Amino acid sequence: MGEKIPRSYGYIIVFLILAIGAFLAGRYLLGTKNEPAGLKPPLEGKSGEAEEKDRRIQELGSQVAQMRKELEENSSKTAELQTRLEQATQALSSTEQKLKKAIRQAERPAATPRQPQEKVASKPVEPAAPPGWSRPAEPGSYEIIRSTSVFAEPSSFSRKVSAINKGTRVTVVGSVGEWLEVRSKHGNPPGFIRRDDAMFVERKD
Repeated sequence: MGEKIPRSYGYIIVFLILAIGAFLAGRYLLGTKNEPAGLKPPLEGKSGEAEEKDRRIQELGSQVAQMRKELEENSSKTAELQTRLEQATQALSSTEQKLKKAIRQAERPAATPRQPQEKVASKPVEPAAPPGWSRPAEPGSYEIIRSTSVFAEPSSFSRKVSAINKGTRVTVVGSVGEWLEVRSKHGNPPGFIRRDDAMFVERKD
């Protein structure tokens, strides 16, 4: 029969097996504990990226809020400017209407000039007859001592009907103040001549 292995050696072998098993178990457990530590950097990287994204989102939100505020302020200013523009337009329109009305009123007298007032010529006052002519003239034949005009009425402002040359004899049928009423024997129209333009020649029969 073979030699028996001493019991002490059996204890040593068992101890070694247990030691090796403990060592292996320890390494296994150590590896398990270290495994999350090995995965931690990627998780931390992912968490940092998420935080960076959150920070950017917050910045964009702040920018959007700022832009919205500025837009509201600009809209308010635009509305105010629009109101002022409308008021200025209304004032300008009112001023233009007043100006057109003033121009029409100014042009109206020029378009319809005033009718000239008819001047009523005052009847000229005949010079007073000399005292010597207060008596009616003697009817008869008179000779013209200077060329004179025959008037339709006993007034120098009345219509002239004819003219008589110096030396012509006329027939006087009456008198009015300084005027002699004459009749022509040659078919000339009757009228009046001044007394001082004729001289009595002979009485009418």
